[in-house]
Amino acid sequence: MKIIEFCPFFNERKVAELKVKEASYWIDELHFCEADKTFSYEGKPSNFDMALLGPKVKYHELKASGCFDSPYADVSYYDIDTCGAKNFDEWYWQLISKNFAYHNEAVQRNHCTLLRDAVNDDDIVILSDVDEFLDSRMADRIVDLVKRHQIITVRLHFSAFYLNLFCDDNHGAVDFSYRLYVMTGRYFRKMPFTSDYLRKKGIAEGLGRTVHCPMEFMGFHHSWLQYETNAFEKQRAFDANVADKAIVRRREFAEECIRDMRLPYLDANLYVANDKPFLRSVLESDTQGLWFGHAQ
Repeated sequence: MKIIEFCPFFNERKVAELKVKEASYWIDELHFCEADKTFSYEGKPSNFDMALLGPKVKYHELKASGCFDSPYADVSYYDIDTCGAKNFDEWYWQLISKNFAYHNEAVQRNHCTLLRDAVNDDDIVILSDVDEFLDSRMADRIVDLVKRHQIITVRLHFSAFYLNLFCDDNHGAVDFSYRLYVMTGRYFRKMPFTSDYLRKKGIAEGLGRTVHCPMEFMGFHHSWLQYETNAFEKQRAFDANVADKAIVRRREFAEECIRDMRLPYLDANLYVANDKPFLRSVLESDTQGLWFGHAQ
């Protein structure tokens, strides 16, 4: 049995470094996929640190020309108030067909199909984003649950901007669940829908009865780390996804969120917590500057 993880990558170098370290404790193969264009179809350099590559760490460059959509008019946008389980399919396919940025995001996430021929039935496959971490200390528990249920999701502690600055809410499924998935190789190869569809239907709370979610937290979502250097470029890359361009075109966006202790696009509050069971990769790495209030 092998444990294989796949995640898209944009520019989160420190996050990727921590991801590689956490994966080294229990994962056999960690695959990163980076496109040469942003979701808004602007050219971008390769931001991945090739020094992270090794026997367990693989890198895949996605040539966007020919598979990403270029910009067009009459764009629909992601409205968290209208995305729900009841009308999910109609909503999702309209979004993918009428928003080129979400289509492009889906293409990159769905590139996980490159693993299909290399995965065996008894392998474990993890589909995550680069800033979503499973806790390696729970490896045996995670593997056991997947063997019993074929596919699971997990609850994640959700921090923003700093490792210890947490968000008290998120849109969609509770506790940042139904975004990251762990499944058997058999389930992965026979999955009748795409990775992006699975993720967005989970966020829309459409999988609560069909995908098991344990009660305990099993990892962390560390969003927007090193925001001073990374946040604005990532905001610009996603600006075709949102109707209110003023939100993503302000360099001050992150500073304002931290000052106000708010994530306005989620209508959620930020709070400091230094008593979470932080990951081994975090505690055993150089994380200077990544703690709110210089806590460590």
